[in-house]
Amino acid sequence: MIVTRNPHPPRKHALLLNVGIRHATKKYILQIGSEVEFYTDSILQMREALENYPSHYALASMAYLPFDFQVTEENIGSLHFMFYGNMMVERKFLEQINGYDETFINRGGEDDNIRRRLELAGIRKLALPEAKTLHREKEYMPGTRFKKASSHPVTELRRMLYPDETVANREGWGNEFGGLVYDWQDNQYAEELCRNYFDSFLQYEISDSTIFRKNYKKVILCQAYNEEEFMPGFLEDMAKYFDGIILLDDESADSTWELARHGKLLLKVKKKRECFNDLENRNILLNIASFIKSEWFCFMDIDERFDERFVDFKTFENDQEVDVSVFRYIDLWDSEEYYYVSSPYSRNGINRRMRMFRNKGRMQINTKQKKLHFAATPLIGNKFESAVLFKHYGKLTSEMRQNKYQFYRKEDTYMDQKDYSYLLENGLSRDIRNIEGNDLIFFRRIILKVNNLSE
Repeated sequence: MIVTRNPHPPRKHALLLNVGIRHATKKYILQIGSEVEFYTDSILQMREALENYPSHYALASMAYLPFDFQVTEENIGSLHFMFYGNMMVERKFLEQINGYDETFINRGGEDDNIRRRLELAGIRKLALPEAKTLHREKEYMPGTRFKKASSHPVTELRRMLYPDETVANREGWGNEFGGLVYDWQDNQYAEELCRNYFDSFLQYEISDSTIFRKNYKKVILCQAYNEEEFMPGFLEDMAKYFDGIILLDDESADSTWELARHGKLLLKVKKKRECFNDLENRNILLNIASFIKSEWFCFMDIDERFDERFVDFKTFENDQEVDVSVFRYIDLWDSEEYYYVSSPYSRNGINRRMRMFRNKGRMQINTKQKKLHFAATPLIGNKFESAVLFKHYGKLTSEMRQNKYQFYRKEDTYMDQKDYSYLLENGLSRDIRNIEGNDLIFFRRIILKVNNLSE
């Protein structure tokens, strides 16, 4: 949020928009009026369309109507929708043409002009009739929009619709004023917002108010339910490699909450448990993470430990091209020295999971098809296949495996994995000490540049 407090005459719209572009931090920019209503989920519709059509700008459709008009499924067909304003495009394309042309005086001309200049630069139009927005006006008169357009002088209309130059403005455009009062990367209201959010939970503890002002490199996000057996060891192990830990307790019935004590535990919160809901818990943790300034976040489970021989975050954590890191993991089997070699979808017992992701503000995991075994990161693109290895203790004993089998049979209603019978088998195991670095590189250690939305 940017504010100018100096007295001034009404500013030109192009200049205001350019200030926003210069302060923007994300890949995509949506230009939309504050008076516009979303009839459909237009933001998502435009965002997904641009993933499939790169080098395009997306336009939502918009209808003008009076304030007292109640839109229904029955009468929406009578509205006249047009493709005007409400544009989403990659920020780099706007910067490439130096933003909106600030020489336009009348509001409206800059919208037509920038679309034409984007097209001159090779960025094509993508009109989305299914993305519907509503623009209400106090003094609504049908057809006035077209009359206003025709009132422009011919020379101005030509400049709006047929610009000669792709690039507008001189260097230094978009810096007319500052006044940055809110920034998600340095949220001055983080503590207040976090405490307000926690008021709806059963219990919470914040280690120190300074955690909201500090800058962390890597922070762990974890959920727990009746994990008293593993909690102390988990905190000790994670603290070796990360700068902080955030814990969500799913209303444990044992001493998990009391045992969650460590100098690197930034905060912990206890929620009301209605049922097992892994997706809800992870998204709550992502909500909490949005109040903390950390370059990276990482989901880890309480029954997991890193193999100290294969923990090297430096291979990717300073690479700005990487947004997600894939880890390797093994299931310990009957002994802390042996792992199961026939785990489904593994390579000789070595599995892979996306676990660590770059902080890009408040994010959520979006999956509607799965309850279990979904990608446990809000981002899935720009992946790096790392050789970081962790050990899973949750299947260590036959009793644990029997409990897991019963749990999955009950909870996996979507049949995310067809068969869990391997949990009831003795299985072939291998000595952990025989794992070598080459065993972990069964995918090329490269960045995979793909769709960066979660499922």
